[in-house]
Parts: sequence; C-alpha cells; structure tokens
Amino acid sequence: MPPARQGRTAEVRKTEVSREITLDAIDIIITEDPGDSRIIEIYKDEVLDNCERRFIDMTGYYRNGELLAAKLLFDNILESLEYLYGDRKVSDTEMLKDFWNEFSDQSIKNSGIDIFGIYNSLYLDESLFTKEEPSNELVIEKTEARVIKQNNPGFLYVEEKVRELFSASAEKASDDFIRLVYESYNNYLSDKIGIKETYIRSQKYNNFIKTKLKDNGLDEIYSYIPAVMTSFYEGSKNGSIWRVENIKEYRSFRNNTGASTALVIKKIKELSEKKNEFRIIATILEEEKYNLSKKDLVKDIYTDNFANFTAMTIILSNPVVHGFEGVDLDGGEESKYFASYEDYIKNPSKFKPQTSSKTTSSSGAKYSKSFIRIMYKVQKGDNLDKIADLFKVSVNDLKKWNPNDTAKKYLYPGMSLYVQGDNFQYYVAKSGDSIGKIASKFGMSEGDFKKINTLSRNTIYKGRKYIVRKR
Repeated sequence: MPPARQGRTAEVRKTEVSREITLDAIDIIITEDPGDSRIIEIYKDEVLDNCERRFIDMTGYYRNGELLAAKLLFDNILESLEYLYGDRKVSDTEMLKDFWNEFSDQSIKNSGIDIFGIYNSLYLDESLFTKEEPSNELVIEKTEARVIKQNNPGFLYVEEKVRELFSASAEKASDDFIRLVYESYNNYLSDKIGIKETYIRSQKYNNFIKTKLKDNGLDEIYSYIPAVMTSFYEGSKNGSIWRVENIKEYRSFRNNTGASTALVIKKIKELSEKKNEFRIIATILEEEKYNLSKKDLVKDIYTDNFANFTAMTIILSNPVVHGFEGVDLDGGEESKYFASYEDYIKNPSKFKPQTSSKTTSSSGAKYSKSFIRIMYKVQKGDNLDKIADLFKVSVNDLKKWNPNDTAKKYLYPGMSLYVQGDNFQYYVAKSGDSIGKIASKFGMSEGDFKKINTLSRNTIYKGRKYIVRKR
C-alpha cells in the first residue's frame, strides 16, 4: 500500500473563464471552463492514490499472465486519470508520464517495473487480443440495423469468466449466451454506485450464506441469487434477501434472514443432482419461487435472467478488478442469522403460521423503497433547478444526495451527480425501437431521454438498459 500523500497541491491551469457567477443557495451554475475547476484541487490526491492501488493490483495480474484482468484495471486507471485534465485532451503517454512522476511509493518505482512496457504490450501488441466474436445489432433512430464487431478485452474477459463458471457444469456456454452476459455485465457496471452498493450490502450476509452452503455440500454459486433477486435488500415486501414467495406456508418467517436461508437451502438440496446447479438457479430466477419439484426444472437456461445472474456473479466474485477494494465485511448481525437458521433446522414447526381469526395489519410494516440509482453527468448550461426539474425531485434532495459536490462554488460539465430515481425505471431496447418511440412510450421528450441517458447521438443499442420515466 503506497504511503498517504501529505501536502500535495494540484496544479490548476490558468485559463480565461468566460463567465463567473456568485451563487445563492438555490442556483449552482457551472462555469464555461471546467479546466479551472476547484474540484480537481480537492480530489487529485484521492484519484492518484486510487490509481496507485489499482496499478499495484494490475501488475500482479500481469505477472500471472491474467492479461484480460490486467487490461481492465489499466483501462480503469486511464479513465480515472482523465478527470485530472478537465476538457483538455491529452495522450495516454502524457497521462502515464505525469502519473509515474507523481507515484508516491518509491519502492515500486525502484523495482524495475516498466509502466510504458506494460502499456505497450496490453494496448499495442495485436497478438494478445485477436479473437473476433459474433456481432450485436445496433438500433438507431431510423431503426436501421448495423453490425458491430465484438473485439475488445472487456468482452474477452467476460467470455473467459463465463467459460470458467461453466467448466464444472454439465451445461455449455453458447456464443449467443456469452454475448447476453456481456451486455448484462456492461449494464450493471454503467450504474457504478448501484453495483458497488450491492457489493457492500452483500458483505453483510456473505460469510453466513457461504458457510451454510458449504455445511450442506452445496456450491457457493447459490450465494449470488439474492444479488439479482433483491440486491440484498431486506424488507417484508420482497421476502427478505431471498425474495421467498408470499404463500401461507412461508408467510410467518419469509422475512427472517436466517430461517429463510435454511428454507432455501432445504429446497435446493431437494432439487440437487450432479452438476445441475445452473438449472436450479435458472428455474428459481424464471419462476421467482423455491417451492419447486424436479419436474419443474427448466431445460433452457440461456435466458436474460440467467445472463444477468452470470454477469453479477462475475462482478461480485472479482471485487478487486471492479474497484471494490477496501470494503470491510459487515458481520454485525451475523450471529443472529446463524441463530435463527439453527432454530428453523431444530424446530421447523415453530415457524408455521399461527391460526388466528384476526387479520394482521400491515400498515406498520417497513418496506424497502424501490428506486434506481442514476449518475447524471452535468452538461453545459445546467444548474440545480434544471437538473431537479428534469428528474422531478427537489433541489434540497440533490444537495442531500451530493453534499460534497453541491457545497462547492461551481459544478462543471462532465462531473457526476447522484440522483435517487424514485420516478424512473429501466427499459431494455428491442429490435424496432428508436429514441422517438421509447420517449413517446414513456411520456418523455426526445431531448429529456437523451439528456438523462447522456446520449450525444440518435443511436441506441439492442439489449442495453435505458432510463425512462415510470408510467
């Protein structure tokens, strides 16, 4: 771990600012020139420290010959470094030279690592990444289709991980299914805050679930079901983290994490045969229930739901590659889960529904509010009033969700603001869709649709998720 920086001052380029306005509490306006942004001064140290940690992780993957993982981390480093230059376009070489000059861990610099040699081999050696994959359909404004060649390290990384997951299964991963997983993978990573929150929440249950799966001779792959079923949100509305079905048999304990985990494991064991984990998981995701028999198991696992599950598994099981390092395990309530799990195993009848002539009121139940997490990129001409109006929220909400950014004097184009999208949902583009059709279907203007989804052209991709208003 590189030592913490002390006293480093960011170099702010002196450029002419065409307009500078003193802001009141309600109207934070961006400057025309983000190159003079004070945000850069504040966050430069943090960006560089994060990049150094990723660089050290990257060299480990590189030395082990895991080039796809190394390339993904190097991509992440370059994307992060770009923020330090505002709108000024600089080459990768210039960014890396500046980064290496400021690298704080001298022992790493003295170890003989050649940052430019690694860069050249990952980005300029065509023999490393030459495999072509099937194409995706591109849906554009006039609903014409073109072919895009999938020939990038991100796709190859996903393909490698999918084939690793399937290697111990009786199933085979088709090229079409791998493409579905790649689309889901990109969709999850496009919501960086949401996917990291899912990872952080998962740590609360991770050890408990995997321990009990192992105790019962089951593969830990089942531990990722809650990530796609509930994103590890608790609440009586969704049946705890597993989303156990709301039937009389389970109603009295479906919101009890320990007991519901015991039920899920019991049901999975009843279905288990040699190497049929994927069929069990695919059926649970399709049917959204655990009360299944072996005859219910689907034969075709290559669905959108199972592609989502596979993509989520790849992300959560490779946290360092995806920037989740430094997240500690939250085991504060772990003992409670183990205790209620054992209570269910010892005395299942204790959890049977109580007979009563009275109807239990649910008015006091606490539900997890359903919303999507939107990272909105500030655009030229924006202010908090305009952004709040676009998302149908209040300015105070924007300030509450982004206290650090909105406390500054200026916002700047390209910076991201978090918006809690209670009034929005995701829509997956299909063949025949266009921006105009989607916007009309969900009561939006084409301009708002493009702005919310940060689209500069009238081009959308089949299978990709887009943010739309709830109808």
